[in-house]
Amino acid sequence: MIKIDHYNVLIADDEYMIRQSLKRRITETDDSYRIAAECGDGREALKALEGGNIQVVFTDIRMPEMDGLELAGQIHEKYPEILTVILTGYADFSYAQEAIRHGVFDYLLKPVSEDKLTAILEKLALRLQQDYELPGDEGAAGRSTEEIVKQTRRYLADHFREEIDIGALAADFGFSSAYLSKIFTKSQGESPMRYLTGIRMKEAKRLLATTDEPIARVGELSGYPDQFYFSRTFRKEAGENPTEYRKNSRG
Repeated sequence: MIKIDHYNVLIADDEYMIRQSLKRRITETDDSYRIAAECGDGREALKALEGGNIQVVFTDIRMPEMDGLELAGQIHEKYPEILTVILTGYADFSYAQEAIRHGVFDYLLKPVSEDKLTAILEKLALRLQQDYELPGDEGAAGRSTEEIVKQTRRYLADHFREEIDIGALAADFGFSSAYLSKIFTKSQGESPMRYLTGIRMKEAKRLLATTDEPIARVGELSGYPDQFYFSRTFRKEAGENPTEYRKNSRG
């Protein structure tokens, strides 16, 4: 097990403002991650990786000189220990799915939502914990794993309508968000964000079946202020969109 202070991230995107936004959002969402380098194209990114000590690469799928798919392929060949996440729009979605079959760890659809970013950082951390140990991963003195998981479940149940900051919650316990995700997943069989999604979907289904609240309001009351993201997430989880679910639930 290699001990490191942070998971070091490289961001590759030819648009400066997008790089800055993603940089800020990653570090604000989970303090287990530090942005170690940012690059405007794939060739620049490969050169930066020669210095070593990068655990994660976020790369846009479309860039000049060398695009994200070619970059991901080069990383998989030269640095198989590095986890690569592709950023893609709907137009390139099929390419991102194909990339998963060729060594890419995962992908994020743009615009990137807070929930999806949190979930991918959580997923990355669970994989990285197999090889790396962060400060605080040894746990919290005086508190059992069962107690921590119970408190986390209670917090998620009480605050599911709000934007959840797993990093801040973990900091209250005195350790990293990666460690919290690890012990929660081991105990519950799913990550904190998956558990939270379950709570939100249960509430959404209840509201759709028992009230006449507009779909946008149902999403808001279930923890999804963005109606489009709510509908997309609901369809993925329930197999039908909110309107269809409401109609079918009432016979």
